[in-house]
Amino acid sequence: MAVSGTSDDELAAVEATAISYLTAFNRADAAAVVANYADDGVLMAPGRPAVVGKDVLAMVYPKVFEAVGFDMTYEIKEVVRMSAEWAFVRSATEGTETIKATGEVQPAQYQELFVLRRSTIGAWQIARYCTCKIVPMS
Repeated sequence: MAVSGTSDDELAAVEATAISYLTAFNRADAAAVVANYADDGVLMAPGRPAVVGKDVLAMVYPKVFEAVGFDMTYEIKEVVRMSAEWAFVRSATEGTETIKATGEVQPAQYQELFVLRRSTIGAWQIARYCTCKIVPMS
């Protein structure tokens, strides 16, 4: 159930955190990506164990960007504030991935779910982020 009376400004602030992450990810800016997470944030990526904590995330994202280049566009599908401290954003991205070791470029589509928590200073941060790759049906 969404919070009644949620202002457009609040929803925009929630959405801005997801957009900040998505744009930083697309430009391979690991520091900016990680800055969007809460200290205890969790990344759940396709085919990988969960990565827990900002310190570990700061080690993982640079490795991702060393291996793969991304040229993606995003679409925000849904922004919902569930309570004073919790919200979620559902998004979809598509574009290309370049495997840097081989130069192979391949199309890619993902869907994402951001679970955000308001910090003690009022900023919305990623508490949990789950992404899954969309595999075309044959």
